[in-house]
Amino acid sequence: MSNSNRPTDDTVLRPVPPAPRAPDDAARPSSGKPVLRAIETQSAPHLAPAAAAPAPQAGAPTPPVADLDLTGLLEDGSVGEVSALIEDATARIQHRAALIATFASLKGTNVPLSDIAEYMWRNDPGDVSVDSLAKALQTTGMQAQISHQVPLTPESWPALAMMNNGQCVLVLSQTRETISIYDTTCADNRAEVPLAEFGPYFTGTTLGARNSLKQIAARHTPQLESDHWFWGEFPKYRRQVGEIMLGSLVANILAVSVALFSLQVYDRVVPHQSHATLWVLAFGAFLAIMLEALLKLARARLTDAAGRQIELSVQNNLMRRLIGMRSDKKPLPPSGLFAAMRDFGSVREFFTSTTISTLADIPFIAVFLLLVASIAGPIVWIIIAGGILMLLPAYFMQKRMITLTRQTQGANAKAGRLLHEVVNELDTLKSQRGEDRVLRLWDELNTLSTHAATEQRRLSSALTHWSQGVQQATYIGSVVVGTLMVFAGEFTVGTIIATGILTSRTLAPLTQFAATLARWSNVKGALEGLDAIANSAQEKEDERSYLRRDSLEGRFELREVMFRYDEDGAPTLDVPGVAVTPGQRVAVLGVNGSGKSTLLKLMSGLYVPDRGRVMIDGTDMTQIDPRDLRRHIGYLSQDVRLFAGTLRENLNLNQLERDDDRLMTALDFAGLGAHVRNHHKGLDLEIFDGGGGLSIGQRQSIGWARLWLQNPSIVLLDEPTAALDQTLERTLVSRLETWLEGRTTVIATHRMPILSLTNRTLILQSGRMVVDGPRDQVLAHLAAGEGK
Repeated sequence: MSNSNRPTDDTVLRPVPPAPRAPDDAARPSSGKPVLRAIETQSAPHLAPAAAAPAPQAGAPTPPVADLDLTGLLEDGSVGEVSALIEDATARIQHRAALIATFASLKGTNVPLSDIAEYMWRNDPGDVSVDSLAKALQTTGMQAQISHQVPLTPESWPALAMMNNGQCVLVLSQTRETISIYDTTCADNRAEVPLAEFGPYFTGTTLGARNSLKQIAARHTPQLESDHWFWGEFPKYRRQVGEIMLGSLVANILAVSVALFSLQVYDRVVPHQSHATLWVLAFGAFLAIMLEALLKLARARLTDAAGRQIELSVQNNLMRRLIGMRSDKKPLPPSGLFAAMRDFGSVREFFTSTTISTLADIPFIAVFLLLVASIAGPIVWIIIAGGILMLLPAYFMQKRMITLTRQTQGANAKAGRLLHEVVNELDTLKSQRGEDRVLRLWDELNTLSTHAATEQRRLSSALTHWSQGVQQATYIGSVVVGTLMVFAGEFTVGTIIATGILTSRTLAPLTQFAATLARWSNVKGALEGLDAIANSAQEKEDERSYLRRDSLEGRFELREVMFRYDEDGAPTLDVPGVAVTPGQRVAVLGVNGSGKSTLLKLMSGLYVPDRGRVMIDGTDMTQIDPRDLRRHIGYLSQDVRLFAGTLRENLNLNQLERDDDRLMTALDFAGLGAHVRNHHKGLDLEIFDGGGGLSIGQRQSIGWARLWLQNPSIVLLDEPTAALDQTLERTLVSRLETWLEGRTTVIATHRMPILSLTNRTLILQSGRMVVDGPRDQVLAHLAAGEGK
């Protein structure tokens, strides 16, 4: 069976590059001398002659030609040499990826060859240096180490050895007279080479690797509960936190200097009129103030730097969790997910503003209280009472503030969803005369949001004014009590002045902390929405190890599969059992809502059944790494989604296609090539949000072009020609007749032309399989039923 990408009509299309030849640096003899002969005869490793290799399987990555040096060849029109160069590049990368995968497995790390080869295609595939190999090796999670002038001793292996003609070989071990090289054509995958003959061709450069501490810990220690997605980031910056705390300590100690300056001036300098002492104390106080300002500035820079790193890390993790979320287990509706991600701005602002500095100053309140107690004795109790009075209202109002925050965020999320619907469905809204309904909903949501936000601001203002009032009252109280103590002869005037200054410095962090508590309700509401994203069910769980597959035949078996969208509702799909053999073409028929799309999403791995199992090639689909499922299973939904950007970007979402000729070939296959060629922007055609600027049929054609570029071994099609005109549909079906050969294909459709490609038909009714048989018999049975 052929998996060619050629169409069946007379349109000239550029085929997938020919089958690659065997690796240039394979070095696969069965004894020492042939190995050396193979090394000795290859003077140009990147263009080395090699025997033919099997054709690439469907789903294998296609070499990005733009990364190869083809300038001279293309100018000469040497198409055969270009193809040969592509074959050699493919063979070289496949072979080196295999060496890296084997070397990693020797170290206990299993990574599929396809992942490494894909990385090498993405990152300068023409680079054959040891540095490029090291970067590819590091994608396995291991720590790569390049060594030069390595002696030929047993301790140097296993490692990848660089030879003087550009070859790379995997050396497994060494004895006194021989060296063992990895070779799949020999017994036990080893070729023994005399050490004396290997040495002259060895450059002395090796690429070694060792497992990271994280990998070792993951293998040999029990799985612990993972850190919180947000709070768990802070311990990673212990050094920065320590520096911030140290700066706060010194700055707060220096802040005491002003109070001590006042105490000494009023108690000693003024009574004795000592000018020299005054200037010395003033100089010291000014110096302390300057140092305090510099320390606070440095602390602010440290806080910003740490906050920026935490922000970038958290945002990256949240986006990874959002992208990795199971499609059938979204914790929030799309508008809620969007609002939650948007509200991270309030979390970022909260923790990167003055909050960290305020929290850093809180522990040093005890230092000021001790100093007040040593200077003014009982006045410290007035300050303590004032601090408690400042914080109590903020604490007791938290519940109300959180309630108001949830109301505001809920109303804003619904308003955002409504706005998104109006912008994207404005024509439908006008044609259905729905303006009044939208205006009513908009006013209701804005009224609710404004009312809640206004009350929230009122409470926040009240708390702020209360804190400021208590701070002033505490200062007055300390002055009054201090004055009475002066009348009693226990205090001096300097003590009153110093106590007043220390009172303000003690309560200042508490005033800011009270304001922080008022803002905390907004942050807590945002964190709850972000928690839903961070804790959502993931398609690929971090604590699990998945099976890797370099190829999938497409042998499906559904065993007692049941799936429902609503936990309390009836099953959307309930199939006791059905099997699909490799290469079979199956049509799925049924009325709208019968479960056809759900069946395809279960077979693609996008959904996981609530009961039963979906088996592929004899393995439960949930055991296979989702990356391998996406690589080998091509799923074309009935609603093709496009992203804002250019046509080239929408065709090349995986960023592996760098050859514009292949992109045009894919568009020709999908029937959109002529339109793109006639457009003045070509592949740079701008696409707006949701595919604006293109018709529904054109969007579906882009979906077909994506599928052609993916070149999967399994094809799942959901109403794939529903939006195409009859002429294009017939043309596409004729091309698919050849393109689908050897591919397992399941098509959900109501269209007869594409139904002709299948040889088996399933009929679903209310989520249950009611008919399963050969296409012609099923269609004849349906026709007979309609005739009655």
